[in-house]
Amino acid sequence: MNVFIAHAQILRKEPPKEPGRSGLMVLKVGKNKRTTDALIQSVNQIIVRIPGHLSDRAAKLPVDSYIEIFGHVGGIVRRSQVSGEQHLSAELVANNIQPATPMIEGNIEKHLFNRFIAVGLLRGVKSPEKEGPPSTAYLQIGPDRPDLGRSFQHTGVIGMAAFGRVVDRLVEYSAGTALHVEGRVTGLLRKIPKPGAEGGFEESLEVGLVMDRVSPTAMVAERMLTPFEAPKPAAERQDTTPQSSAESERQSATAADQAQS
Repeated sequence: MNVFIAHAQILRKEPPKEPGRSGLMVLKVGKNKRTTDALIQSVNQIIVRIPGHLSDRAAKLPVDSYIEIFGHVGGIVRRSQVSGEQHLSAELVANNIQPATPMIEGNIEKHLFNRFIAVGLLRGVKSPEKEGPPSTAYLQIGPDRPDLGRSFQHTGVIGMAAFGRVVDRLVEYSAGTALHVEGRVTGLLRKIPKPGAEGGFEESLEVGLVMDRVSPTAMVAERMLTPFEAPKPAAERQDTTPQSSAESERQSATAADQAQS
């Protein structure tokens, strides 16, 4: 139920680095916005991961052409290589992509659109420290995952910007409430300090979600309530040697630490 759809224009394509791996596509989903010197700014460009099974189809779509794309939304956590700080983001993964034909003349940009729908459990709402920035709602859309300390890892939670009346509605719901959320996808152009370069920045295009509708829902996917189990390495799956009591105690302690995290 965590899906998105968009009518968009292809700005850039990055093919898979290896056969069977995913590629990337940068799409234009609205007219150009004025750029600023802000560390984070909203742009009408989104980045979408193209799975390997769609690589051949994506390769046939030329840059600057228009497409219709459908896919799902996921949560990711990025960790700064400089400060070690983490921030929550979202990922768009294509399920289907096909060429689209404009049916009007004139400015196509202002008619491009996108939409996302998400169903999950409310984890909380963070209000801004000062007026101006939006509130952020955190929605659990998948099982919890342990923090592996990586610079990029998947998570079962997404963050969504909320304004005005939507914030007023969110205040009515307590943590753990099952919600149905709708909104639009936007791009976040983030300036990140370069490691080892004083005053230097590099730009990173990320996915932003802006909610404009929220209401309670009657159910959520069962997998959301199931503890996440990471796949074991092949060697570990094949190992049938009985464990010593010391090894069992060490594994139990590790599992307890992960659960607390």
